[in-house]
Amino acid sequence: MPCEHLFSLSGDIVNKKQAALSPVNVNKRVCLICGIPSTPILELQRIFGGTRAKPGNFPWQVLFQNPRGGGVLISDLWVLTAAHMLDDSNSKPTMYAGVTNINQQLQREEPIQLFEEEVFIHPNWTKMVNPEARTNFDNDIALLRLTAPVKMGPKISPLCLPGGSPEYELEKGRLGYISGWGRTEDRNRVYHLMKAQIPVVDMAQCRSVKPKPPADYITFQFTDNMVCAGDGTKDSCSGDGGGAYAIKDPHNDRQYYVGGLVSWGQWCGTYGLYTRVGRYRDWIIGTMSRYEEAEGSHR
Repeated sequence: MPCEHLFSLSGDIVNKKQAALSPVNVNKRVCLICGIPSTPILELQRIFGGTRAKPGNFPWQVLFQNPRGGGVLISDLWVLTAAHMLDDSNSKPTMYAGVTNINQQLQREEPIQLFEEEVFIHPNWTKMVNPEARTNFDNDIALLRLTAPVKMGPKISPLCLPGGSPEYELEKGRLGYISGWGRTEDRNRVYHLMKAQIPVVDMAQCRSVKPKPPADYITFQFTDNMVCAGDGTKDSCSGDGGGAYAIKDPHNDRQYYVGGLVSWGQWCGTYGLYTRVGRYRDWIIGTMSRYEEAEGSHR
């Protein structure tokens, strides 16, 4: 995947083209390595009750502690998440990077906390007075610019954005990984990062899942900006929102890109809907570029 952005660094990192050879001076603007887990991902089980992730499996994973959910590092200064994670405009999200076990790392170790400098919610996201009554999750995407660069390492590194060519489209049958601390069959609160591999399926599968009463499924919006994924048993759940649906790069089987963001669904353990990130690639790149240009002009 081509490198499209330059980022400032806050620690030793390696050049993308010389990954194991030469440290880069921290004062340079360089292309960050993206989408390569320091611990390869192996999947045997399901997230809804499923398999524990190992440290380094998902180094791009961001924990949103309040509200509980996820986000994805796409650079050392930017976090991508679902807009519904930021519905409460009165409170700032509490975010951490490099976390696998919440109990151990947040209570007994020094966690890497992230602080947002500015929030960019997609302009076509519909804000609601009562988010619990939401039936329209179209344009469920947001960016957070951090106050300081995150120090990269084996447990913390960004996920690639999708390329602009057709092979990055999420077609039926494409496999991807989801991860999060969301609810499972037997636990409402999970403390260890869970993972699963799920396929892209026809939107009809998501339409077929009837909502919990008294909701009327006819009122829910299904759009081309969403992708349906799951196999009827593996799924994301409450508390996974905003996390990445990570897809293997078509040109490099060691590298992943953010194909989707966990958005919404009717029942856990069935099929879920994900924001189709490729549709927002220009908005993401444009938002980051405009912000950095404005920042540069003020220095």
